[in-house]
Amino acid sequence: MTLHWRDLTSARRTRLPAVRGAVARPRLLAALDARVLLVTAPAGYGKTTALAEAAAARSGPAAWLTLDADDADPLVLAASLSLAAQGLPGGARPGEALGGGASPRRVAGLVADVLDGCGALLVLDEAQVLSGTPGAELLGGLLGPGGGRLALLSRTALDLPELARLEVSGDAARLSAAELAFTPSEIAALFAAQGVTLSGAEMRAAHAVTEGWPIAARFLAQAAAQGRVTLADLADLEGGDAPLGTLFTYLAQEVLGPLDPSLRGLLTRSSVFEELIPALLEDALSEPRARLLLDALAGSGTFLTRAGEDTYRAHPLLRAHLRGLLPPAEARGIAARGAAFFERTGRLRRALAAHLLAGNTGRAAALLSVRGGVWLAQGRVTLVDRSLARLPRADWTPELHALAGDALRLASRYDEARAEYTLAGPLERALGEVRLALDTVQPALAWEPLDAAAALLGQLITADGPSADGLGADGAAEVRRLRAENLLNAGQLAQAVALEPGLRGTARYALRSGDLDAALARAHSLANGETGGARAAQNHREGLLLASFLHAARGEVQAAGACAQRGLTEGERLESPFVQSLALARLGHAQQAAGDLTPARESYDAALRQAQPVTGRLRVEPLMGLAALAGRAGDVARAQALTAEARGQTGGDRYMEGLLVLTSALGLAQGPQSAQAAQGLREAAALFRACGDAFGQAAAALALFALDAGPADEAAQAVAAYPFLLGAPSLFAPAGTRAARAALLARLGEAQPGARGALAGAAGLLGYAAVPDPADTPGFEVRVQVLSRVAVTRGDGRVREWGRARARDLLALLAVHPAGLPREAAQEALFPGADPGVGERNFRVTLHALGQVLEEGARSGVFLERGDWLRLRPGPDLHLDLAAAWTLLAQATGTPGRLDGLLLLPPALADVDLDDVAREAGRYAAALPEALTAEAEVALAVARPDRAVQAAGRALTLDPAHEPAARTLMRAHYALGRGAAAGRVYAGLTAALAELGLRPLPDTQALWQALAGAQA
Repeated sequence: MTLHWRDLTSARRTRLPAVRGAVARPRLLAALDARVLLVTAPAGYGKTTALAEAAAARSGPAAWLTLDADDADPLVLAASLSLAAQGLPGGARPGEALGGGASPRRVAGLVADVLDGCGALLVLDEAQVLSGTPGAELLGGLLGPGGGRLALLSRTALDLPELARLEVSGDAARLSAAELAFTPSEIAALFAAQGVTLSGAEMRAAHAVTEGWPIAARFLAQAAAQGRVTLADLADLEGGDAPLGTLFTYLAQEVLGPLDPSLRGLLTRSSVFEELIPALLEDALSEPRARLLLDALAGSGTFLTRAGEDTYRAHPLLRAHLRGLLPPAEARGIAARGAAFFERTGRLRRALAAHLLAGNTGRAAALLSVRGGVWLAQGRVTLVDRSLARLPRADWTPELHALAGDALRLASRYDEARAEYTLAGPLERALGEVRLALDTVQPALAWEPLDAAAALLGQLITADGPSADGLGADGAAEVRRLRAENLLNAGQLAQAVALEPGLRGTARYALRSGDLDAALARAHSLANGETGGARAAQNHREGLLLASFLHAARGEVQAAGACAQRGLTEGERLESPFVQSLALARLGHAQQAAGDLTPARESYDAALRQAQPVTGRLRVEPLMGLAALAGRAGDVARAQALTAEARGQTGGDRYMEGLLVLTSALGLAQGPQSAQAAQGLREAAALFRACGDAFGQAAAALALFALDAGPADEAAQAVAAYPFLLGAPSLFAPAGTRAARAALLARLGEAQPGARGALAGAAGLLGYAAVPDPADTPGFEVRVQVLSRVAVTRGDGRVREWGRARARDLLALLAVHPAGLPREAAQEALFPGADPGVGERNFRVTLHALGQVLEEGARSGVFLERGDWLRLRPGPDLHLDLAAAWTLLAQATGTPGRLDGLLLLPPALADVDLDDVAREAGRYAAALPEALTAEAEVALAVARPDRAVQAAGRALTLDPAHEPAARTLMRAHYALGRGAAAGRVYAGLTAALAELGLRPLPDTQALWQALAGAQA
């Protein structure tokens, strides 16, 4: 009996897997933009789930095939592919051809035609079964160019030459275990789906313990939801018996079950060690075949991964599970032999871990005493903290208590650190107290322990010089350095650099002396390389956060916000509440400087919540920001209360006290109760004079002049030295808007005419060629819109009402004549054919109405030139959207940022019934698609077909019959492997031209024929 081709395969393997409770992962779905996607990862990484979700959510048709060993036979694979394609439009053809005797290769080509014809996605799961088999040759028939999509899911790497070629052309993409691993936020979403809300620390702990392994994360979320395990129990998998229970029975049943006994034995006994090297296992396990067995395990793609040229590691959960299977005595013996190996080979961190597992607490304590400080300096705070936690307190020495204090201090756990320092030796106790005061910037708390440390070190220095071990001399130098830093924190700059001249070159000295340029350069130098890697949190010394503050002071609000956000991310990675709180406060400063007051208040509130359990000193900056916001809102009592509360936490830092008083007073100065600000500004100036900070004095002097409470010459000197105080939205500017700062500059220039040259820098930042006159700076901005609609908006966001409809038309007319036009021409355009007297009277009323809309509260003529010649006066305070659009359109094609700007431009001018406006509208309507098409051509030339699709697609939206845009869009879609999309573009163009009685040009027809032929 002859078998039907259907009998060679099973319909069960072509069913789309059911997806329940999957986490939305748009970052993975984006990879389906590639025509061919290869997903390679070990078992449990969610390949099937991710692609099943993508196939189910896809707008177009999809097919699925789970391969098995029988598909190694090309005939069976051809049958399986035919069955998978049968449910697609036109999907019966491959099966009919196979039933008619077609070759497997021909059938694979027909399946590819079906995919291309309907733009379908075909997912081939468990593709690793084809590696090295005749069946793999059929895949080449599915990989040709076309409109279909193919996804290959494999546990091991597939060696297909066609894939390498497609990757070079940009038609293929790869996802590995690294991309499939859950991110911390995805893990939080997974737990939330189980009804468990994670804190930030718990989210990071779950990510650390699973390393994002999806199957492990899912089991952990289920177990946590059922109360079978808590994240705190699993925080330290190296510390002994982890309470895994039945949580990871999957590992034993599905992963470990099929393993060869010798490999399973090696994996189990080596689970004592975090990293595996052949020499270690040869020594500790007496296994001469260690290298061969490790290579076999790593080659499986499931059990081990390479961590170096000769180093391997298993997933921590797999190790914890396996270690739980070892008899305790055996585990201790292996650990002891490993510890000896690590000590002989100089791997002291590994030796410490092995000694702790082996129960050799005395040796572990000795290693910690000697190396703990070095590890802390390398940023390995968690290593030291967890190692100390595994060591019985009975084995702790005063040196270990000091080490514990240092580790806790670096983790921002200051009260606990102080408790440990009390159990350290006298000198370590004193130095610990000093470092606590320095880390929290509370200089008043450091003087007494500094004196105690100096006295103790004096006892170590004999009359003949330093003690034999040099401790006295080295310690004295350290105490001198700490004292100098404390002097700097206290605002005593001269004394600080006299004691330690090297401080003069630091970012903090530059900041506190008023050299903001040098401070910013040094802050960015500190920030370089600051993110990522093992390091300890530097708390207030974080370079990124110092740079954020300086950018906010200079009015560079975007840079300030970006540095704060990066610092916040780094603080979360370091799990440092100090850094996170400070980052949130700095983010609030950036937002307040930018005028985003509600987000700023939210950031300050979040900073206060983070600071609450850490230290009162950390509350100063968010309280300072909130005080400024209260002052701007006119709530004087709240501003004063917040300032007083913050002032009580400054800890003797006079610079911070000056900054606090200045910022609070500036808030009042910008609010309705500005008269209340002068006293605070004078007090801030006095504090900054005592500290030697030139910038603080300058900001206070300028603000006092703004209130008519200070001399103009000092204000002019301040702006000359720091032009951004008026030229940019500085956190310490005396006015909150650009227009208000411009008006203040004009007033200052009038008061100090001899300083106008020195003030030119601020004028340039504000957009003026020179210091403007007060009459030309109204103190507010006006935005004129004629694209899409005609509207006038004041700087406060208030849309102006039109007194007369013709005033609206007159504004549109003036907008399309940037050089102006004669009064008679404007009158005739608005009132054609009217009696001269009537027309003149109506026009005069209309012109007056437009002036009221544009210039209410300002000098007449500041925005609108009247007389025989009418013109909108260009300037920094008047913004015309049409002028900005023409400036963008006039830029050279390919100018950075031009395409993004063009994509945001409105499609047309407002509908105004005036001939001149209509002509301008036509010119604009023609220019915008042309510019977008030119940008699309450039994008194609630089191999950015995705950007070309954006640009040319937008051009066709504006003008569906624009043939150059259509040709470019067709080519861009073809470059992306979207043949069907190119066909739709051609069909749409043909229809649009037909409505005009036209047909596509020969060039367009030839292009489509060439593209269609290439897909055939």
